[in-house]
Amino acid sequence: MADYSAAVASRLAGSFQVVLGFHLLAVGALGIAVGATGALDDFAPRDLWKFAWVGALGAISYLAFYRALAIGPISILSPIVSAYAAVSLVLAVIVLDERLSRGQIAAVVVVMVGVVLASSDLRQMHAIGRHQALGLLLALVTVIAIGVFVFGNAYYAIEYGWLVSIFLARSFTALFLAAAVARRGWRFPVRSRRLLGLVALLACVDTGGYVMFNIGAERAETSIVSAASAPYSVIPIVMGVLVLGERPARVQWLGILAVLGGVVLLGLAS
Repeated sequence: MADYSAAVASRLAGSFQVVLGFHLLAVGALGIAVGATGALDDFAPRDLWKFAWVGALGAISYLAFYRALAIGPISILSPIVSAYAAVSLVLAVIVLDERLSRGQIAAVVVVMVGVVLASSDLRQMHAIGRHQALGLLLALVTVIAIGVFVFGNAYYAIEYGWLVSIFLARSFTALFLAAAVARRGWRFPVRSRRLLGLVALLACVDTGGYVMFNIGAERAETSIVSAASAPYSVIPIVMGVLVLGERPARVQWLGILAVLGGVVLLGLAS
């Protein structure tokens, strides 16, 4: 639900303001949880640098993706960005020395093929102009940035716990975003209850998604959790079709089925 909400909100208020607004809400809520649980009591300040680089990548990925959603078709951009799971999976295999069974590898391949097919509406790609082509380029940048960001979150969740990881990563992301917004002298425009509601919803569903991802990474291999998260793009496709009137091609529908089937196979193989 985050991608659809972000697309609508970014078109109302601009990507910078929306990203910063929901991060401030999320950091506030996470800060309350950290204070109530004492999660940072044993954390060494000298380790803050680990989350600084993760937070910087988070700021880059959010700004690029939300800008893309503000100008491009969500039914194409979201499936493309969901390929971040492949980046996280490769990093898990290289850095964490994780090993996949043949069944898991086959399932992951099916998922990734589905993601590619879901973003393969060449007819619509050919029809878009330069402005929307920029959205596609930003989506490709996001794939790399968010793939490393997600892996970094999961990696440090294993070491420090899911709450510390998501709180510090979000805090640094919010810090970098605030610096970028302050440099431009922008203010968040309180234009409507709808806009404020969308930003609040983003703070809940986007942060909640990362929380669940980090909890999953504490209990299962990061590569498997990454692959299992890729099908989220099905929801923005459906919302784009039903609400925004976008029309995916037949090959995209085939990709959706492949993604869902791959997840079922992944579950059975795991």
